Order: sequence, then structure tokens, then C-alpha cells
Amino acid sequence: MIKSRKLKSESGFTMYDLIVAMFLITLFVGLIASLMYSSYKINMETNLMMQASAYSVQILEDIDKIAYEEVDSSLASKYKSDFSIPAGFNVNLEVSKYGEEQNLQDVMKIVKLTISYEFSGNTENVTITRLKIKEI
Repeated sequence: MIKSRKLKSESGFTMYDLIVAMFLITLFVGLIASLMYSSYKINMETNLMMQASAYSVQILEDIDKIAYEEVDSSLASKYKSDFSIPAGFNVNLEVSKYGEEQNLQDVMKIVKLTISYEFSGNTENVTITRLKIKEI
């Protein structure tokens, strides 16, 4: 008479079963955490870009309201304090004469506004260039 032997105990989990289950759970949790971190990072980057763009629009709208003679590069620090732009954002305003012809230089200025901020060790810039035309 031949006895049949059971190769696997039916009384519970083996250590091998437990290790495989723990590996699968760890893999699943790692993937979910990675997706959540990527989503958070993209969300933060988008919010910073949106803030920089909003500050740019506010500053350029104010430049449109002031007189032609008042527009110069020294306004950057004024705008940073007037619009309560946080310390993480840098405002750079470059104002130059337009064109090489004498008659255009007295009538138009090129206003280049750059707002920069740091994100994940990289410096990101929002740059907008506009013309300021002298009112007659």
C-alpha cells in the first residue's frame, strides 16, 4: 500500500506565501506613491507658473496706465513691493529704446518683464515683452 504525501500544508500560509504577498503589496504601494508624488509636483509647478503669469499681467497693466516718461528699469523693486510678490519670485524689468531711428526712439520703448522662481532646483522664467508707446 502506497501512502500519499501532501507537499503543502493546508493549515495556513507558508513563509514563501507571506513574502510574495508582502512584495506585491510593497510594489503596489510604491507605484501609487510615485503617481501621487508626480501629480503633486506637476500641480505645484502649474501653480507657480500661474502665479508668475498673474503677477506679470498685473505689472504690465500698471505699466500701461503710467506715463511714458515714468517707465524705466528701476520700477522692478517698486512693483515687487506694491503687488506683495513673495520672496521666492524675482522681478526683472528691462526698458530700452525702440529701433535705431531717432524719431522712433522718442516715441516707443521696449519693456521686457521677466519673473523667475526656483522649482526642484531649476530656475523657471516667465518673460513677456511689450511696447510702451508715448501718448500724444
